[in-house]
Amino acid sequence: MARNKVEKMKKALMRSNTRLLLSAVMLFQAAAMLLIAFQKGAINVQALILAAALPLGTALVTVVMGRIWPVDRAILILVLFLCSIGVIALSDIARSDVTPRTHAVYACAGIVVMFIGAALIRSWRSWKKTLPLLMALCVIALLTPYLPKFGISKNGARNWVGIENVLTVQPSEFMKPVVIVCLAAGFSNRPRFVKCLPVIGFAAVCCGILLAEKDLGAVLLYFLTTVAMYYVATSNAFISLAGLGMGAGAAVLAYRALPYVQARVAIWQNPWSDYEHSGYQLIQSLIAIGSGGLFGMGLGMGMPRNIPLYYSDFIFASITEEFGLIFAIGLIAVYVLIIMRGLIVAFNARTSFHSLASFGLVIMLGLQTMLIVGGNTKLLPLSGVTLPLVCYGGSSLVSTFFSMGLLLGISSMNAEDEARDIEQLELREEMND
Repeated sequence: MARNKVEKMKKALMRSNTRLLLSAVMLFQAAAMLLIAFQKGAINVQALILAAALPLGTALVTVVMGRIWPVDRAILILVLFLCSIGVIALSDIARSDVTPRTHAVYACAGIVVMFIGAALIRSWRSWKKTLPLLMALCVIALLTPYLPKFGISKNGARNWVGIENVLTVQPSEFMKPVVIVCLAAGFSNRPRFVKCLPVIGFAAVCCGILLAEKDLGAVLLYFLTTVAMYYVATSNAFISLAGLGMGAGAAVLAYRALPYVQARVAIWQNPWSDYEHSGYQLIQSLIAIGSGGLFGMGLGMGMPRNIPLYYSDFIFASITEEFGLIFAIGLIAVYVLIIMRGLIVAFNARTSFHSLASFGLVIMLGLQTMLIVGGNTKLLPLSGVTLPLVCYGGSSLVSTFFSMGLLLGISSMNAEDEARDIEQLELREEMND
């Protein structure tokens, strides 16, 4: 009985903590959008609507999903907070009102997909049986940019598909959670290296296709996630290090053989060598980050539009200029918290598949965040990836929401398993008494 009281106290404390977190997020959303709505002479009606819609939507999604499944509410609230940061930033810095409105529409679609992901991971049990089909569909999807009538090149990479000149999607973004599910299914139950070869070969084919499409960021994400998941699944340090060595060798060969890789590295080493052309983007990013200082220039006070692709590839620099370095560090800390909570979900999972899937989802999220922040601050070469849940882009936003839905679904399964364990323990204590 004492143990039961302790568990009830823990649950009550968790609810109070998440209520406090939810209240803080809602207050930030409303205050930021109201500031944008009234910062100029004319009232921004769209920002005024979002000032009410963002906090109400955050509360509604948190309550509804929490009522349906016992998900990790902290992860859910932080995910919604990051998405709202994107809406707020785009409402402030975008040239057109269409951009934040479109991002909000993508966010709504992503939330629906998040519910679907949570339901799917909870209900589907035959992952290994469908593994060959999933791998085949993933490879076909990654090859679709080569279709003559649908493939589109953007910023030097042919990794987009256009549908009737109305909608463009990025297959490599949508396939991220699919690749993780395939790797988790193939690496589960600590298989030997020989049994892992089909899945490793599948990951290698995906990386080869993305390299041919010049999608360098996706290649890094797929490769590093594969190596990390293999090591966690097998604890085979030798093969994991050998894989990293082969990847490093392939990177050197790609650098020597592919001019666009050489250009990326040259810009990273010295962007001032071509200030007016190839280095302009990175230099403007560094200037924006430096101009923001610790506390930022304020909403609407900066000049983030000087950075090409300020709303997508360089939104971190844009946010840092207006919100400041302290806020930017806090933003990174939110990603770290999601990753830490996701690792806890992975540790508590009862099956090898769910544990590996949770680990892969948060590791890819962390790697993607590291690449984009490193690229914006010149710590790493530019890779073309997006800041998860924040930057403008429907493919990335919907895909990340789906990934988080899978993670939340696994967290709800863990909570149900723990509740059953507590019930069984109480029954045993009653029988002993």
